[in-house]
Amino acid sequence: MKQKQLSNLEISGKKVLGQIQTMRRDVNKAFDDLEAHTVAELDKMKSSKERHVQAGVEIIRDNIDHVQKVLDDINKGKHNGESSAFISFMKCEEILKQGQSTLRNMEMTTEVQLAFQPYTGLLDYLSTLTKLGELSCTGGSASSLSGPDHTFIKENETQYNACHGKEETSYINDMCVLPNGQTLLADYTNTSLKLLNDKFTMISSHNLGKPPSSMCYVGNSDIAVALSGNNKSTIQYIRVTEGSFYYKESRQLDHVCSSMACHDDSLFVLSTSDTLYLYTTRNSKGRVLHKLKHLDTYIKSFAVSPDGTRIFISHPSHNTLTTLNSDGMVLSTFTDAEMQKPSTIHVSPAGHVFLGCGTGTVLQVSSDGTRKLTTIVGSEKRRGNIASLCYNTSTGDLVVGCFHCKDITVIKLK
Repeated sequence: MKQKQLSNLEISGKKVLGQIQTMRRDVNKAFDDLEAHTVAELDKMKSSKERHVQAGVEIIRDNIDHVQKVLDDINKGKHNGESSAFISFMKCEEILKQGQSTLRNMEMTTEVQLAFQPYTGLLDYLSTLTKLGELSCTGGSASSLSGPDHTFIKENETQYNACHGKEETSYINDMCVLPNGQTLLADYTNTSLKLLNDKFTMISSHNLGKPPSSMCYVGNSDIAVALSGNNKSTIQYIRVTEGSFYYKESRQLDHVCSSMACHDDSLFVLSTSDTLYLYTTRNSKGRVLHKLKHLDTYIKSFAVSPDGTRIFISHPSHNTLTTLNSDGMVLSTFTDAEMQKPSTIHVSPAGHVFLGCGTGTVLQVSSDGTRKLTTIVGSEKRRGNIASLCYNTSTGDLVVGCFHCKDITVIKLK
């Protein structure tokens, strides 16, 4: 057993090293491309200015050649009579005036010099980084080494303040765990993201300007956040590193996003019209993966299994959990007496399925979504409507956020 763990550790270490080296090559190529494009623009600008200056020089040379030719003709007696010489003289004067005008214009033109102003923001950003990405180590504990249907037991639970500064309440409607073990909260009420360390102490916050309707981790220290709008949602990509937030890019959807999840390069988005869309993480065009048969009056939630083969959708209006395959086909529909208004669902990196309900109940469901494994916490201790769930593999904690509540609840599992 230990030998196998050592072998797996060696294999995963080589895999991570390969990813680091690939990223370094990608970074080098990106800088090579930036250099090539900048040099090409420099050559184009230099050539344009050289042609402009050379054109003025050619005009002066033509004028001089023309005048010199007329003078040579006069000196050689090629003009017949005074009238012909006078006409040539007048032409010389006209050419000289044109030449003088051209010279004056050239003298009035400021000296052309090329300059380069580097984008210092790029260097400033690189200086904030201490490594190419976040490293993490999953596994090593009994719970994480167990299968996806390992049944958890609650050891204890603790409340932590989710408010910042003068905030009186919060609505943590989504959350995720970053590879370094830190927890990221999406606060709908205060239109912000909040970063917590492994002790669930707030490190920093980021104002989004608009309420976030959903959030998910997409890899490479990047998260995708869906912001509410006028019958449409905007997805912002934000990098979270070293306790700071850096905006990267955004894209507009043609519908409202109520829930969102990522698997590899696929971004799943559930709209308020009960349509599940499939996008790539950077492509604005998506396709319909599944259309729910019955409209829910409550906000729905869904999650994707770690291998991407199952999609779990909670139905608060019907008190059911629907499981789809990766093609959007229904595999099963499950319900239970304790499954009252299931409001949020979360799948851990190991495949454990947790379901939060409007009664404050938290259930653990089988990895295929067909049966209840256990009740983590019942409704006897009123928590209010659960809005978000997230299992932290690093600490063995299940983090719970409720509608309009000052605190988050952290449940220690074993």
